[in-house]
Amino acid sequence: MQEKSRGIKNIQIYARCKYPIVSAYEFDFLKTEDVVQAILKPCTIYFIVQRPLLYINNLRIRDGQVKFEITDYSLSPPLECCFDPRANGFAELNEELLIDIQFYKQTPDRCEPYNDIGGIKLYDVDGKFLFWLTPQKYIHHCLTNRLKAEIKGDITSYIDYKVHYIGQAFSQEVWNRLTGHEKMQAILTREWPLDQKSITSSLEISLILLDIAGYDEMNIFPDFDLLLSPGVEPIVHEFDFEEDNNSFATYYNPKLAVDAEELTNEVEAMLINKFKPQYNKILFENYPNIKKGTRSAGYTESSLVLESLPAILKTDKYTQGVVLSSISNAEAPKGSP
Repeated sequence: MQEKSRGIKNIQIYARCKYPIVSAYEFDFLKTEDVVQAILKPCTIYFIVQRPLLYINNLRIRDGQVKFEITDYSLSPPLECCFDPRANGFAELNEELLIDIQFYKQTPDRCEPYNDIGGIKLYDVDGKFLFWLTPQKYIHHCLTNRLKAEIKGDITSYIDYKVHYIGQAFSQEVWNRLTGHEKMQAILTREWPLDQKSITSSLEISLILLDIAGYDEMNIFPDFDLLLSPGVEPIVHEFDFEEDNNSFATYYNPKLAVDAEELTNEVEAMLINKFKPQYNKILFENYPNIKKGTRSAGYTESSLVLESLPAILKTDKYTQGVVLSSISNAEAPKGSP
């Protein structure tokens, strides 16, 4: 009888931010839109975050191009932006467009340059809605190549967010999970606006939603001891290569479906353990030993690869920098809110 071989399995999980960072105020309206729900449906991890209010200043329209600045109350130099709606397919070169400017202030500007703007809406001449653009969405779409647009300046000064809470929405759609969410309501109640232009904290408190895109696994045998992280107890699989059994195939085959709950549980616990957000009561201090995580499926260690995260996320305990990658323009349908 052949001697048994021994090996371990590790897993590398991939996640991405597909939808632009959206304020709690905007999300309350957008969550009922079919096109938004279609994009958000795969998202099972969410961050509740906050930064000072972003707004658009010095907006002018020149030769069909929308030129403006993105700024906040800080002393950081504003971002200089230029966006051509026609170059992005919202209209033909000879077609007219209507632009509806949404102001933060009660008395809107009547002529250029327009200031204190929360967002702009594009319509065709028949009044059909085409596109909704906020400062956060503009930055996101520029960083992920979803818009043909210009942005000049230090973007990092405008994409830094404090993480208040991290949660998951596996058992229900994320828009239902966040409706009447206890922690969301607590954060909206207790956290004051950082900028006096923000008449409500719901304009600053925002959502970042992650979709778990899949995973790779690493099957390590026969020598794995030197590859273990300190303090990690290996989950050892035994097998042989005899023809009369499938023990090696059982070991080598993936243990989880790409949409398995264990992946969401693992990512949530991993992120909470790193960031330790203020509003999370359970911080998974014993991570990676959690209920129904990837160790329960037979994986010794897990790692997370963020494929796209156009933001800087931080708490007093941990900072996650910007992660950029190419996201197909097909994932941002024309006319998406």
